[in-house]
This record gives sequence, C-alpha cells and structure tokens, in this order.
Amino acid sequence: MERIKDLVYTHDQGGQFRWVTVSTLMLALGTILHLVSPSFAGITPNWMIAAYCVAILLTKPSISQTLGIGLVAALIEVLTSKSGFPYGNLISEPAGALMVTLIARTMATMKISKIGSFEITPIVTAFLSTVVSGGIFITLLWQIAGLPNNVYLFVIWPAVLAVAAVNAAITPILYIPAQKMFAKRGMLPTGNAESSNHSHLVINPEREAKISIEHMNYYHPKATTPTLKNINLDVHDGDFLVVTGPAGCGKSTLCMAMVGAVPKFYGGRLEGMVFVDGKATTQMDIPDLANHIGVVLADYDTQLVTMTVREEVAFAMENRGYDRAVIEARCAEVFKQVGIEGLEDRKITSLSGGQRQRLTIASVLATNPSVLVLDEPTSSLDPEGTAELYRLVGDLNRNHGITVVVIDHDLHAVLPYANRMALMVDGEVVCDSDVATTLGYMYDHNIYVDALPSVFTTYMELEKAGYHSDAPWLSIESAIEGLHQIEMAKAIERSRYDEPNHTIADGESITQDTNNVGESTGGVAHA
Repeated sequence: MERIKDLVYTHDQGGQFRWVTVSTLMLALGTILHLVSPSFAGITPNWMIAAYCVAILLTKPSISQTLGIGLVAALIEVLTSKSGFPYGNLISEPAGALMVTLIARTMATMKISKIGSFEITPIVTAFLSTVVSGGIFITLLWQIAGLPNNVYLFVIWPAVLAVAAVNAAITPILYIPAQKMFAKRGMLPTGNAESSNHSHLVINPEREAKISIEHMNYYHPKATTPTLKNINLDVHDGDFLVVTGPAGCGKSTLCMAMVGAVPKFYGGRLEGMVFVDGKATTQMDIPDLANHIGVVLADYDTQLVTMTVREEVAFAMENRGYDRAVIEARCAEVFKQVGIEGLEDRKITSLSGGQRQRLTIASVLATNPSVLVLDEPTSSLDPEGTAELYRLVGDLNRNHGITVVVIDHDLHAVLPYANRMALMVDGEVVCDSDVATTLGYMYDHNIYVDALPSVFTTYMELEKAGYHSDAPWLSIESAIEGLHQIEMAKAIERSRYDEPNHTIADGESITQDTNNVGESTGGVAHA
C-alpha cells in the first residue's frame, strides 16, 4: 500500500497508438503527392518513402510497428504504382521503413542527429532508405524481368541514386511543418520523461467515492508550475456536481484527469492520485475507464464517426464485442433515454445541433457507464438548446441513476438540477459544497461574479437589505416562492403594527423586485 501523497506518475506525451494516427495522415499525404507530383529533370520523387520517413522520425515506433508502417505503404504502392512489377514494393518498402528506424536510432545514440541546431536526420534517413528500398526493388525487377546487366548497373542504379538525392531534399520540407503541427496538437512523444509503471503497486483510496481525487497536482509537459494544485474532490454515487471557475482555471484539465487522459494522453507529471470506482487511473487503460465514465466534449461533433444514428450508437458496443441482440436492445434503451426515438435511420449530417449532441450522449451511454462527464456542453448552444440539454441530463441523473459531472461557466440553466458545486481558481478548488454555499462564497469573495445567476444576486441583495427567504433563489420558481414569503412576513408585520401604508410600500418594492428578477432572467424563466 502506497501513501497517496507520495505517489508520482510521469508519462511521456504521445499516446500508445498515436503513431497510427500520425502514420495514417502522413501516408495519405504521401499518396496524394505521389499521384499528382511532377518530375524534376526527369526524376520523380518517391513521396511515399518521404512520408513514412517523416512518420517514423516523429513517432519513434518499435521495430514491429515500423514494419507495419512499411507494409501499409507497400500496399498503397501496389494499388497506385504504374510500374510493371508493383509487388516488389511488398519487400522493398518494409525494408526501407526499417532502415529509417535503424539509422535514426544509431544517429541518436551517437549524438550526430544535428549540425548546430539543424536537424539532419530527415536528410540522411530519406537518402539511405530510398537507396535500400529502391535497390531491393530494382534488384528484384532485374532478376525477374531478366534485364541486361548494363541497364541494371548504369541506368537503373543511377536513377535510384538520383531519386534518393531528391528525396533527401524534399523530406525536410515535409518534416518541419509536420513536426510543428503534430507537436502543437500533443500527438508526439517529447522524450523528456520516462513513463512510469504503477502496475506493481497496491494503491487504495483514502476515501470511498465514485470518483476520488486525492492530493493531486498535475504538471503539463515542460511546465515548472502545476496546472492543478492539491486537488481533493469526491464525486459520490448519484451526485450532480457542477465545476465552475474563470477561464483558464483548470476545469477542463480536471475533467481530463477524471477520465484518465491526464496524464496518459496529454503527458506530464501527476502527483497524488485519481480513483474511479476504487481503482487508480494510472493502473487502468483509457478504454477500460470508458466503461466507467462517459465523456461528452465541448466540440461534440468530433465524437461522431459513423454515417447514421443507429450505426453511431452501436459503434462502441461493436468495438467491445457485444452480442448483436444486446446491441439492439441497448440501442433501443438509450434512444428512449435521450429522446431521439424515430431518428435511428437518419443520416447524422441531417440532424440539428441539439440532436447531434443528444446522439453523442446516447453513444456514450451505450456501454452503460455509471458516470457522465460533460465538458462545457453548452458552448455552442442557444439558451433554448441549453435548457433542453440540462433537462435531459437532469432526467438521466434523477430517473436513471447516472452520476453527472458538468464543467461549465453558464450556470443559469444547470443549477436547478445540481446538488453540489465546486469553484476553481488558478488550478485550485477553493470551495466545494452545496450549490447555495458555493454561490454565496463567490458572491462574498467577489470571485467570478459575472457567472452568478441574476436570481441569486437579487436574493443576496435582498438579504443584505433585510428581506429574508427560507431558501436561496436558484431558479425563477424559487425566487417567486421567496418573494411570497417576504410578502407574507410583511403582511404579518403590517397586522402587528397596523402600518398598512408603510407595509404596502414595502410590498410594492418587493413586487417591483420580482418584476426586475423576471426581466433580468427572462431566458431562464421561459426555460
């Protein structure tokens, strides 16, 4: 058993399978360039070799992964090549890809990958891998086609060397922008930190909760100060927790920590621990965590990957090997839960924004997670769509037993459904309590007051003026009820002191406050 405070987990940026994404994109680019590229002085660059050189140099794959990249490149060459012997690529391209990895590792070990600040590895690997790949290809062609020796030695080999020289020139042109683009999106390993391994440790939470974040600090890659500082936060079964705070305070990073993407996807250093259902996230893979926690991102369209509504909801279950009957039954269940029955055969492109968001939630719920995390889900919705979304999420929480965590800054529509609220400032949770207490903390300490619902600020102003309600105003309905209580109190006071004119004036003032509340929160009142 390890002390939670003492735990440290580091992870090199660049996910376990991101080499697949980078390689796929680079090979697709290489294919396009291969099909449209002109010749230079009669020499046509081999863009496919240049593309997989860049992919391998950027992602640093293993030997087996390198051979896989080379084989995919070979299959593409077989399908697109105009040569008389395309199948030679099935041997030449994996060999060329393997040469890239071996040369790059050798140069890194010998520390000769740079001249000054200039990276020479793309040039050297492109030239030598083209020589190896091209040499194997023309040798096979020479033997199978029975070409004359003079043609092989004095015509084809010089052409291969010429293509290698051209590839050495064009590969850095691909490498430099690709490196910047993929690094900016966090898709490359940094090499700055060796990834930790917690598999041999026994790690138990200090507290029992659905999600328990204990003594957590998180540093982004290369950062010297933590993005999240000493976070202690529990999410209990059945909670509807709202996490709010100013822009840049760490809300979304906290959300990613709950689902294991911090630091396993984004890289960096994690101190302390996050537990989901009593298990440390560092001892679970992200796909396994997805069985416990479903996530809906702000840009929910990026989570939709199929053509039709039915296919989208079935997709995650098919990937997990669910039986066909189970898939059909579960699809019908989540369609009903999120209110998109009758849209099963619609194309996703024909859905409205609100319908696509409901579909995203349905696809997340398909694998039956017990927790639903929504990261700023209303950023692209109008007030009516926002109210509709939170009615749905509130129903999932209250009637279907799904624990909900919402990261949001627009509080008007979500608070009537929440039972807890946490406020973050500069990477720290400064208040975690019931909704009214956290709102009161924001008001009293003048923190992010622009996000406070107008009904609540009106309630606080009336409280300061001496008009008391039994419960804080978190919605128009509670505000109206509170104003009735105030008027009742004034009526009692009027009968006691027999000062009707004075009391009526107060009552008129309170009624005017009611009107002001209604006008200032008209969108919420309508919702």
